[in-house]
Amino acid sequence: MNKSSHDHLYWDLMGSREDRQYNLFSVEIDTCKSPRTGLLHEFQILKSPDWVTVIALTQKQEVVLVNQFRHGTREMSLELPGGLVKEGQTPFKSASEELEEETGFLAPSLKLLGWMHPLPALFTNKFYVFLAENVVPAGKLNPDETEELETIIIPEEDLKDYVRNGKITCGIMIAALGLFYSFTDKK
Repeated sequence: MNKSSHDHLYWDLMGSREDRQYNLFSVEIDTCKSPRTGLLHEFQILKSPDWVTVIALTQKQEVVLVNQFRHGTREMSLELPGGLVKEGQTPFKSASEELEEETGFLAPSLKLLGWMHPLPALFTNKFYVFLAENVVPAGKLNPDETEELETIIIPEEDLKDYVRNGKITCGIMIAALGLFYSFTDKK
């Protein structure tokens, strides 16, 4: 969508200030003017590095997943391997490293399926989704010190059932799988 055809919807940024800085994100307060009323409103914006995930398929058409405790929900979460794009790295490089660090699998190549804004109402970042085919368990498992991971390998044909049955509940992982099914010949 081009901006000029939607000028009546754009809010003018009148000012921005950093409110708090954390390890994984910072909180900014933007003061914006409503295009309809002209009134000023404050919005909290979460600035975060970009994120990556990898849909890793073995030669047997199995998907490599990670099971880990998530502090936000205080529950286990079955997800695709991935993480933050490290400072100074491309999304490709970070995706390749995350796959190896979290699962011990190596990818001969990565294909970018696409990217999305994970939560544009709050976050400024992008979420990149990669496909790695013919991955092999030849790398070095090396999770971050704040990660405890279990590698789970399932047949690709069971993946949709894992979403339908609530075994995979992370919204951005489900969106990543949507890209996978949209841009591949998988049914």
